[in-house]
Amino acid sequence: MASMPSIIRQPTRQRLERSQEEARHHRHRLRWWIGCCLTFLIVAPVASIMIGLRVHARDFQYIPDKTTIAKFSGRMLQVELVLISADPMNGFMTMDWTILDEAQSQCSASNIDACTDINIFFDNNLLSGDGSSFQYRTSDRPSQPIFKFNATVHALHDIVGNTPTFRTHLAMFSPGNRQSSPIFYPFDEYSAEIFIFAQDVKTNETVGLDFVSTRGIAVGFKTQAVTRPNVNIPPGMVDIVVNVQRGNLVKAFSIVTVLAVWCITLILLVVMLTCVFFGFRQKGEVLVIPVATLFAFTQLRQSMPGAPPGFGDVLDFVGLLPCLALLSLSAVLTLGAFIFSDPTEKPQVLDWDLLYEAFPMLGPKGKRKGDFIEPQHETSG
Repeated sequence: MASMPSIIRQPTRQRLERSQEEARHHRHRLRWWIGCCLTFLIVAPVASIMIGLRVHARDFQYIPDKTTIAKFSGRMLQVELVLISADPMNGFMTMDWTILDEAQSQCSASNIDACTDINIFFDNNLLSGDGSSFQYRTSDRPSQPIFKFNATVHALHDIVGNTPTFRTHLAMFSPGNRQSSPIFYPFDEYSAEIFIFAQDVKTNETVGLDFVSTRGIAVGFKTQAVTRPNVNIPPGMVDIVVNVQRGNLVKAFSIVTVLAVWCITLILLVVMLTCVFFGFRQKGEVLVIPVATLFAFTQLRQSMPGAPPGFGDVLDFVGLLPCLALLSLSAVLTLGAFIFSDPTEKPQVLDWDLLYEAFPMLGPKGKRKGDFIEPQHETSG
């Protein structure tokens, strides 16, 4: 009988040590939680801002391929080319052209006789029409200039003269076998071609074009301009192929959005199955989330940059539309559960203890259900 108090105090001492260990574990866990939250609050906005500033589409740029273009030694016009926008839905790309100056020319205010006008021609079949009237198309050499440059006005700096600038709407074509349709958003790709040359009005001699500045960004797109390959381009003339595709940020945002939509849908489906089919208790406000999510997903779809209006692209078929169908089914079942019963008052609750009981290997050490020492009492013989 003398050893009985020590036997009874032994389980009490073990429970006290276990509670102290749990307290230390909770404090350690709380410190980690605070550290992770502070790190996330600092890193997330900084990383997002840096990605937005560094990974966005760059300015339109064209550098002539000196290996395939012969050097032109005659009179030249220095031109600035600015990319304004790209519209795959309407099938055209907008560019502004500005004539800055002449180079390798005898035209000046003191030599007006050398200031002959210059006609600038464009391949009309590469331009996009407005579709309001019939346009006669041919494969003839262009005879109607798209712009006439008055060299005399430019040499005299006549302020009354019109600004030497014009705008073109380039038609966007399908580059080979690539996916050139909005249905493939955000992986659709397009191309446009620029073929432009200039001639002296008086002598019909070729006047070269020198792109001294190229810039501009089509919102949501990245562009690449290269000299047209495998073609003999006459000296002084310009033939450029512009490839257009969605920006990397647009692709990343679209993919992340689809993954997020699927994750939310699957989680809500698991909640519905847990409550409706297996009879576990669930909060009422959780069961109405699928109804609200149906409207949130459609708004999220509209926030995708440059996405075609309505539904019908690849991301809709692999992400939004099947998720909307599953969420609609989930909303019907969860709301219908309130007709025959009240899921918020069911006795069985799905918690961690129940999971540890079903799968003991998942439980943390020393916290598995039933893992405790019962006090032992000695009885005298």
